[in-house]
Amino acid sequence: MNLDTLTIRHVLLRTKCYFPRSEIVERVGEGRVCRYRYAQLAEESLRLANALKSLGVQEGDRVATLLWNTWPHLVAYLAIPNIGAVIHTLNLRLHPNDLAYITEHAEDRVLIVEESLLPLYEGFRDRAPFEHVIVVGDASKVPGALSYQELIQQHEPDEQCLAEVHWNTPAFLLYTSGTTGRPKGVLYVHAQLALAALALTSTITYYVSKDDSILLSVPMFHVASWALPYAGLIVGAKMVLPGPHPQPADLLNLLSDEQGTFVAGVPTVWHDAANLVERYPGRWTFSPRLRLILGGSAAPEALVRRWESFGVTVIHGWGMSEVLLGLQAHVKLSDFPPERHYELLLKQGMPAPFVEAKILTFDGKEAPWDGQTMGELLVRGAWIADSYYRGESPDSFVDGWLRTGDVGIIDSEGYVKLVDRLKDVIKSGGEWISTIELENALMSHPAIEEAAVIGVPHERWQERPLAVVVLREGKTVTPEELREYLRERFVRWWVPDAFVFVDELPKTSTGKLAKAVLRERFRDWKWEGSE
Repeated sequence: MNLDTLTIRHVLLRTKCYFPRSEIVERVGEGRVCRYRYAQLAEESLRLANALKSLGVQEGDRVATLLWNTWPHLVAYLAIPNIGAVIHTLNLRLHPNDLAYITEHAEDRVLIVEESLLPLYEGFRDRAPFEHVIVVGDASKVPGALSYQELIQQHEPDEQCLAEVHWNTPAFLLYTSGTTGRPKGVLYVHAQLALAALALTSTITYYVSKDDSILLSVPMFHVASWALPYAGLIVGAKMVLPGPHPQPADLLNLLSDEQGTFVAGVPTVWHDAANLVERYPGRWTFSPRLRLILGGSAAPEALVRRWESFGVTVIHGWGMSEVLLGLQAHVKLSDFPPERHYELLLKQGMPAPFVEAKILTFDGKEAPWDGQTMGELLVRGAWIADSYYRGESPDSFVDGWLRTGDVGIIDSEGYVKLVDRLKDVIKSGGEWISTIELENALMSHPAIEEAAVIGVPHERWQERPLAVVVLREGKTVTPEELREYLRERFVRWWVPDAFVFVDELPKTSTGKLAKAVLRERFRDWKWEGSE
C-alpha cells in the first residue's frame, strides 16, 4: 500500500494542476479585498519554499508563523511542509511570556511575522531562538529582518525545492492554549492533515466541496484551522480570508459579498454577529446554502435558534488541538421527528468516520450508552494525537486513547453530549452538577447576554454553583427571577445559590470562557444564609 500520496505535497500539486482558476479572496482593509487564483498560490508557495531553503532551512526544522488569516499564511501552509520542514503556527492572542516559552520549546529557526504584529513580537524577541525573521510589510522596523515581498521576488517557483516527504513526515506543530498549565505541543504528520482534510469533504461531516465559498474564520494559528484550508484546496473551493483583526461585521460583510456557504467558529464570535444581524435587519444577504459550524465550546440553544431564524443551517461539532475533527451532531437528525431536532443538535454528536469515542466513568469503567452515566470522554483515530511533542504529559494518553478532559455522556444512538470540563464540573453533596447546562439555560433567558457558572467552596456541601451573568443592553432581571426560571428546568439542588451581575466575562485566547480567572476572582466568596 502506497500511503505517500497522503501529503501536503499532493495538496500543492493538486492545487496547481487541477484547479488553477479557483479563486482566493483576501480582505486587506475596510471594504477592500484582493483576488487571487490557485495558480498564483502554487507559484508563490514554491517561491517561498525556495527562499526558505536559501536561508538554510532543512528537513525537520521548525518555521514559526505569527500571522492572521491572510494570503501569506495560506502560502506558508503549503510552502513550509513541502520542503520537509514543520510549520509552527503561533497563537497571536497569547501573552509574550507564553510565546517565548513556546518558541524556545519548539526550537523555531525562522519566524514569518506580519508588520501589524511586530509590537507583540517585540514583547518576546530577546527570548526567542530565531535565526531569521521575515516581515510581511516594512522589514526595516526590525534590525536584520528580511522582507517577505523581496524574498518572493528574488526566488523562482522551481519545484526542485520540494522534498521527498512521506506520510509520516512531521508537517505541522501547534500548541494548546495553556489554560491548565504550560502550553503543550501537538505535532502532526502529513498523513494526519491529509486524512482530516479528506474527512471534511465527507457528507457525514461537513461536506466541503468545489461548489463551496469557504470563509476561513477559524484562526489559522489555532488547531491548524481544523485542517479546513487543506480541505478547501483539495476540492478547489473558493477560499475567503478575513485578514487582520476581523470583527463580526467584517465576517458578515464577507459572507454576504462573497456569498459564503461555509463558516465556522466558537459560539462567542457568532453570538456577537447574531446581535448585529438582529440590530440591522436586511443589511446582509446570506446564501441559502450557508452552513455555520459551531465548535470550541458548547453552543447554547438560543444561539442555534437565532441563526436558524436567519435561514442558516447550523451544525454543532467538537474538536480540540489534539483532535482536529472529532464529533458532529447533524448526522442522523433526519431519522427523528422534528420535535427532537434541538435535543440532538445541541449534543456534540457522533464520531467522524475512523474516529472512536468512549466515556470512562470516574471509577475507571467504560460507561454504558444510556444517556445518563457521566465520565471523561476519550477518543482515538487516524488524525488524533497519541502523544504530546517531546513526550510531555504522558498521562493524557492511555493505550492510544486521548483523555480529553471533557465530561460527557453517550446516548443509545452513540451521540456524545458534553456536560462540562473535568476542572469545571461541580460536585455538591456527592452529586455532580453540569455548569454547561446551567449556562446554556441562563443564556436562553431574554435578559441574559452571557453567563458563566463556577463551583465555589461551601462548608456543608463542599461546592455550590455561583452564576456570573452579563445582562442584555436595556434589560433587567432579579436573582429570584433567574432562580425561578432555572427551577422550571432543573432539580432544585442544581440551581445556583447566588447570582453576580458583571459588565463582561473574561475570555481565553481562543474566545472561550476563562473560568480559572472567575474561580480566582470569587475564591473568597462568602455564602449568605448557608446552612
